[in-house]
Amino acid sequence: MRVIWPLLVVFAAALPGPQASAQAAESAWIVTQDLDAALVLAPGGEAPEGAVFDRPRERALYEVSAGLRAERLLGNGWSLGGRGALRVAKDYPTRPAGTGNLVPASVQSPAGALSRLSRGPGLAEAGPRGSLESAYLFLETGYGEFSLGRDTGVAARFHEGDVSALSSARLASPFLDPSGLAGVHTRPDVTGPSSKFSYTSPRLLGVRAGVSLTPRADTRGLDRDATGRAAPPRPELDNAVEVAVNVSRRLRESGVRLRAGLSYARAELDPPGGLEGVYASAVDQVAAGGEVSWRGGLSLGANWLWADEGLTGGGDYTAWSAGLAYDLANWRASFTYGRAEADAAGAETEALSLAIARPLTDAATIAVAWQDREVSPMGLAASEAGLPTANSRGVVVEITLAFENCLVSQC
Repeated sequence: MRVIWPLLVVFAAALPGPQASAQAAESAWIVTQDLDAALVLAPGGEAPEGAVFDRPRERALYEVSAGLRAERLLGNGWSLGGRGALRVAKDYPTRPAGTGNLVPASVQSPAGALSRLSRGPGLAEAGPRGSLESAYLFLETGYGEFSLGRDTGVAARFHEGDVSALSSARLASPFLDPSGLAGVHTRPDVTGPSSKFSYTSPRLLGVRAGVSLTPRADTRGLDRDATGRAAPPRPELDNAVEVAVNVSRRLRESGVRLRAGLSYARAELDPPGGLEGVYASAVDQVAAGGEVSWRGGLSLGANWLWADEGLTGGGDYTAWSAGLAYDLANWRASFTYGRAEADAAGAETEALSLAIARPLTDAATIAVAWQDREVSPMGLAASEAGLPTANSRGVVVEITLAFENCLVSQC
């Protein structure tokens, strides 16, 4: 609580004065509603051999998100508003939100503070669940944008480099994973939807910077469980700071579009009971990504992430992915390859995806992909007898829906 009060003071100081508020009374609220849904199907396919999950891939996963945004233009040109979004999803039962054991072992290992990956016995299954993923106020000014509440941090917002034709079931940092073997996570989402204060600067010469401050990461989001209470237990993150820079430039003569993002995050660790000597006092994360697009429809992208897992005995998490995509008429085809090493889990992941997508209607898109994931034990996990490589390969079908409509006549 000692940290959140300064944030409230900063946010309140950015609010317009009495004159601006009087002018704002003449402006009308613009209220919009959005609804997004994704269905991921994985028919057939081989079972992950020798993995924690000794069974075929999940044949059907889904997520639904409903959001509401209210915005008012003030007399001085600033914009004041808020947004909320509720999501419901069914992910892989024993690894919801990508957490949990990636490699089987008789003894449970400590989980990585940021990757959330570990090795150990199988975990209990988790069914569908919901989460309030967004609930924040924002103020857009000529000096930048301020936001306060449940929101994504600037590191994830400024991240670049994913050119996949897939959305929820993409190769790196998937929101839905039918294989249960997703180990390549390059999206720097340190605190998930935990309450935070964020500031992002105006874009000047194509460059935008931002900072997010999260006093306590204590929210169990669908894609990031920051509570530390999920099995196996992990440290909670306190006083997390994220700084990020995003660059977007278009070279007019050639038509080439460049995008890049760079971020750094640091957080204090609050170890679970009984594991005080296992974890250090803080954890760091660095991420970078970029994309190059040409007029002909070709795009190249790559991203990379490194995290100090906060383990006193040492051990990092490193992941990268690269891909290319080609747009022709309404079609988009992509190829993505990625690798990751998770010391806490004792696992090395290699994955590739070949996908093609096209719109069915203005609101619906279908994508079909061939995906291959392989997880190999490494380090101490490799020394345990009888730990084979786990594989999951097969066709993945993704259907996404996106609707947005205005709820008032002033839109």
